[in-house]
Amino acid sequence: MTSIAHARTVPLLDAPPRRDGRGGAVAGLVAILLGAGTVIVSYVVGVLDASGRAVDDAVLRAALGLGLRREALDLLEIVGIPTVALAVVALAGLALARGRGARAVSVVALVLGAQLITQVLKAGLVRPDSTDANSLPSGHVTLVASLGVALVLVVPRVLRPPAVLAGLAVTGIAGVATMVAGWHRPSDVVAALGVVLATTGAISLAGALLRGRPRRRSAAPSPIAS
Repeated sequence: MTSIAHARTVPLLDAPPRRDGRGGAVAGLVAILLGAGTVIVSYVVGVLDASGRAVDDAVLRAALGLGLRREALDLLEIVGIPTVALAVVALAGLALARGRGARAVSVVALVLGAQLITQVLKAGLVRPDSTDANSLPSGHVTLVASLGVALVLVVPRVLRPPAVLAGLAVTGIAGVATMVAGWHRPSDVVAALGVVLATTGAISLAGALLRGRPRRRSAAPSPIAS
């Protein structure tokens, strides 16, 4: 008599196809290239090129001329280590509460990774023919933009559109505030967005590659003779 273990099972419902992660890998790679390209173009045009640097400085002077520096500084003071740490913990906690452990890790990796890249670039890049310290990319805009992306990652799908709008709005306000306060030029803001985009792409690529790895099959149970 044929053993029960060798009997063919017929699923009640068709199992969903396993995602191989190729789409996520391609999207992640594209985001990395676009983000890196944005940083490079921002630096070349806004810092190395004399004409671009003049336009960059002119926009900064116009922003300072609005006379809202005190208000901008008060707004930027919110983006401090305690506030950012609390936001990261809250977003990671939300992901864990939804059973999304990988998303919780992504939140921490995104915020810390983007800020690390920004600080390395800021320390390594120079402004030729200038005594000013390099300010590209903006650390504040990097923090706010990365938190906006993290919010989109952890909320339920139905809430993602308003989360995207909220992230864009807050990031835009932060970018304008850094210029009105006299801290950053437009190229610094754009480069920060490029850093966040590239970091998001790297995390997406890593996640896609991990999802695409073949899983080890568990050992087949011993047949039970009937």
